[in-house]
Amino acid sequence: MPESTAAELAEKLRTAYNNFEADAPSTLELFTDDVVYRDPRFPAYEGKTALKVYLQQVAGENQAMQVDWVYTNVVADGDQAAVEWMVKTGMELEGERFEFSGAAFVKARDGKICYYCGYWDTGILQKLAG
Repeated sequence: MPESTAAELAEKLRTAYNNFEADAPSTLELFTDDVVYRDPRFPAYEGKTALKVYLQQVAGENQAMQVDWVYTNVVADGDQAAVEWMVKTGMELEGERFEFSGAAFVKARDGKICYYCGYWDTGILQKLAG
């Protein structure tokens, strides 16, 4: 069986997030043991043990916000992918559905994600907490 590409792995991760399965063992298995995962809100998570803690937090956030991750653009070449995304939530802000967009870079090795780096305006969450 051929190894998954970075774009395929990014899609599997999106599906896990949308199904509120970020903390499922099958989601953690998408990553290499030495993964580096970057969320702009935190220092980098290095390795599966650290990533597991992060994914448990994300699972709670995704469930609470009722997120729907939509990929609006994917540019990929084998073991690398750049993804533009929009997160639509079940929450409202100032009378409108709360949505925000960002991008991520994904690298794969041996059919698993070895690097994920997300970019988005974290200040948008301050408006929600506001």
